[in-house]
Amino acid sequence: MTFLVIANFKSNKTQNEVKTWIKSVHPSPHMVIAPSFPHLALIHALMPSFSLCAQDVSPFPPGAYTGAVNAAQLKDLAVSYAIVGHTERRHYFHETAPAIAAKVKELLAFDIKPIVCLERHDIASTFSALDDEYYAKCIYCFEPSKDIGGTVTAPLDSILDVKAMVEKYVPNAQFMYGGSVNASHISDLLRLGLSGVLVSTASLKSSSFNDILSLLSC
Repeated sequence: MTFLVIANFKSNKTQNEVKTWIKSVHPSPHMVIAPSFPHLALIHALMPSFSLCAQDVSPFPPGAYTGAVNAAQLKDLAVSYAIVGHTERRHYFHETAPAIAAKVKELLAFDIKPIVCLERHDIASTFSALDDEYYAKCIYCFEPSKDIGGTVTAPLDSILDVKAMVEKYVPNAQFMYGGSVNASHISDLLRLGLSGVLVSTASLKSSSFNDILSLLSC
């Protein structure tokens, strides 16, 4: 599996800002873009050869669920990955483990790879809610809330500890890290045998995102 560097724009950027970012980013096979829902089609039109990631998905199928964006709609927009259970979704939107499990089921029905975000205290409840058959079909991402949006990543031994906890449920799990990822830390993270990184603040400026991508080609 190619090491993934996912640019999570969160609730940022207008269409013009997205266009400017795309013009100045240096394309890389490692790059995956996770914009807000309204910009998925725009990015696919401008960069059709690059992978798209949704920031969330409805736990329900198509139907009378006002405001929801379902997995079938994401598939129609050429989305390859979707983030579920992000720390901010769990905190601000009060998402539960059963809701996250329902999202995983919906995504896999349309061959979209779920990226299941976890903090240490979420691991047992999340796996308890997930169907066993889905365990090995997901990517797992350690997203410690205290490290999100800052400049310092979690201690490397803490990341490896959480990776080991996940691998008790899924041997050789695809495991990512997210939380203040930037160019000054990426070399250390690469030594941990991760499947990728989820980049937020450092992805908003194409220059800082390019700095991360450039280190993968060294």
